[in-house]
Amino acid sequence: MTHKLEQITNLTINNLLNNKIIIPSSYFERFNYYAKKIEINLDDIDFTKEINTLILQDFNKIEEYMKIIVSSTIKLQDSTKDASKAILEKDSESLDNIYDKMINLEEEIKNLTNQLFIDDITGTYNRKWIYSKFLDENANFKEDGICILLDVIDYDYIQKEYGELLSNNLLAFTTNFIKEKLDDEKYNFQIAKYLDNKFFIFIFNETRQEILNRVKNLEQVLLKTTLKSNSGLLIKAKYDFKLNLFKKNQNSKDIFETLLTHKKEE
Repeated sequence: MTHKLEQITNLTINNLLNNKIIIPSSYFERFNYYAKKIEINLDDIDFTKEINTLILQDFNKIEEYMKIIVSSTIKLQDSTKDASKAILEKDSESLDNIYDKMINLEEEIKNLTNQLFIDDITGTYNRKWIYSKFLDENANFKEDGICILLDVIDYDYIQKEYGELLSNNLLAFTTNFIKEKLDDEKYNFQIAKYLDNKFFIFIFNETRQEILNRVKNLEQVLLKTTLKSNSGLLIKAKYDFKLNLFKKNQNSKDIFETLLTHKKEE
C-alpha cells in the first residue's frame, strides 16, 4: 500500500508541475483521479489507516529531529562551558572527553538527517532534500551547474511483472553504478530521487559537452548490462538520459519541467 501511495503522490505532483499555484482542491482532484486509475478505494478503511500511519510516522520523525536539536543546543552549551574550564585548568583528559561527546552528537544529528532526506531504496537523496536543502527558499538554484534526468524506463513493467523487490534492486544497481562512475571521474555531483523511477543528477564545474559525452557513454554501458536475480532471472532494462544547464538564481521549476516533459535533446 505504501508503494501505491507514493506512486499516486508522484503522479499528482508531476501532473501539477506546470501550475504556478497549487490549491488544495486541485491537488486532491488529481490525487483522487490517480488513486482510481491505480484502483485504490479512498473510502477503504485499510487505506485510511495507512494514510494515518504515514502521517504519524512523518510527524514523529520531525518531532524526534526537534528534540535532538534542543538537546544538542543544551549539550553544546554545557560542552562549551566544560571546554573553557578544561582549557583554563589545562585538563587534556577532559578536553578529549568533550571532543568525543561532540563527535557522538554530530553522528546523532547526521543519522536523523539521513532519515529525513535519504531515499531508503537507493541511498540517494530524496525530493524533500531537493526542496529543503539543495534549492533556496524560493526553489531557485544556489549555483551554476548541469541537471541530468535519469529515467529508468522499464521500472513499472518490472515492478508489475516480477515484483517490488526486483524493481527496487534495479534502481539501487543503476544509481550505485552511476555514482561509482562519476566518483571515478572526480566529478562534483549529487543524485536525488524525484519520482518513482526518475532521478536528478546535479553536476558542477563541468562543460556541457564533457557531461553530454559522459552521459552517452553511461547510457550505452547500462543498455548493454544484464542483471541477474537470485532466482536466475535475467533482466536488461531501458534507460533514458536528458540534460540541461541551470544558472544561479534560476527557478528550478523551468528546468525540471523541461526535462520531465520535453523530448530528449541530442
